[in-house]
Amino acid sequence: MIASVSTRGAGGQGKPSTCVTRCRVRVMASIAFVALIGMAIAGTVPAMAKTQVRLLVWGSSDPYQPIVDQFEKANPDIDVRVEPAPAFGAYLDKLQVEIAAGMAPDVVGLSGAFVSHLAKAGALLSLDSYMARDGINPNDFLPTGDIFRYNGKTYGIGTAYDIVGLLYNQDMFDSAGIQPPDENWTWSSLRTAAAKLTRRTNDKVLNYGVIMYAAPEYWGHASWMNFFAQNGVRPLNSTKTKAAFNTPAGVEAVKFMTDFVLKDRSAPPVPEVYNWDFGKEQVAMDFSILPNPFPGLLQAAKFSWDVAPIPKGKIRAAVTNTVGLGITAQSTVKDAAWRFLKFAVTEGQKIIAARRSWMPVYKPAVAEYLKGMQKPRGFAEVLRVNADYVVDMQFTPSWSQWTAALGTRIAEAVSGQKSPEAALAQAEEEVNRILAQEK
Repeated sequence: MIASVSTRGAGGQGKPSTCVTRCRVRVMASIAFVALIGMAIAGTVPAMAKTQVRLLVWGSSDPYQPIVDQFEKANPDIDVRVEPAPAFGAYLDKLQVEIAAGMAPDVVGLSGAFVSHLAKAGALLSLDSYMARDGINPNDFLPTGDIFRYNGKTYGIGTAYDIVGLLYNQDMFDSAGIQPPDENWTWSSLRTAAAKLTRRTNDKVLNYGVIMYAAPEYWGHASWMNFFAQNGVRPLNSTKTKAAFNTPAGVEAVKFMTDFVLKDRSAPPVPEVYNWDFGKEQVAMDFSILPNPFPGLLQAAKFSWDVAPIPKGKIRAAVTNTVGLGITAQSTVKDAAWRFLKFAVTEGQKIIAARRSWMPVYKPAVAEYLKGMQKPRGFAEVLRVNADYVVDMQFTPSWSQWTAALGTRIAEAVSGQKSPEAALAQAEEEVNRILAQEK
């Protein structure tokens, strides 16, 4: 035991001397050190607390688990908990409820349809400063347009890519004596081939040459949005505040679609558009969101098929609707969340490519994905020709409403209920009215 030594000033209370205070500190530190050594020998040293990052995605969490496992192995101080939503349709509702309750997850799956809505509400964290700090270069990823941007800021990075391409039945092309489509195909090539590939017995259609996806409330991913873009038209202006499709070039694009259905009869009538199935050999060509149909066709198709870049109009263009990951503004572990997101969109995508869970966006992973692809042979060509010319879907908070309005009017034109001029004039009024309510 150490005796207390005190000094007294005139009329003052005694207090420990500086020397004695230091001695006590040293003794207490020594005792603590000895205690820790004893605990270590006994195996009872408490583990360092891990930072928990919550990851919310839609659908199955299985594809994410290998990414999480590898990340945690390299970052033992972070624990990532994957929380899948039951389905895509329920995902946004679940996320918004958790945000409203102040219990938002940290890293979230993002569709382009969500980004502007969530960013406008202040629910997402801008990633620009993190990307600049850590050297995450957008040029290392396939182009995705403005899908993950809102008001000039980046709120997400792509993980799962798609691009519209042309599926074709090689057997039907061979039977008709037509060379398969390639990068030199134009709108004229498409129309000529579709007419030759349509087969009828008397009035019965055996198969159509192509499908024109024009249906009420169809949002145009594999249809009119591509034809607009190939004719130099975007549905909205550059600030996404007004309709920009009601122009001579826009009318020309809709007329082009209409001619397949009403003049050439090489595409199904609008009410029947979803009754004709490429996989059942009912259609020779299909504008398709690649690589979505590959697994099913590889497993079930009893005919030869492949893919090609979609034909060129006045310019080359193809729509993409890539999904990705972002960070919520409510996250209290933003640095840890960014460490995981950065890993998931780079090294994590190499894991995805090796497992072929989906098509990656990170270019080094894309190369790995294509290396293992034996069929369809043309997919690499689709990416080579069109990936640098992709256009996004001009998402806005009211995107689902204005695309439904525009798609409905285009369907009326393609079915002959309205002229293309009248259809786009009415759609322009409706779209502008919807966009005005966003402000």
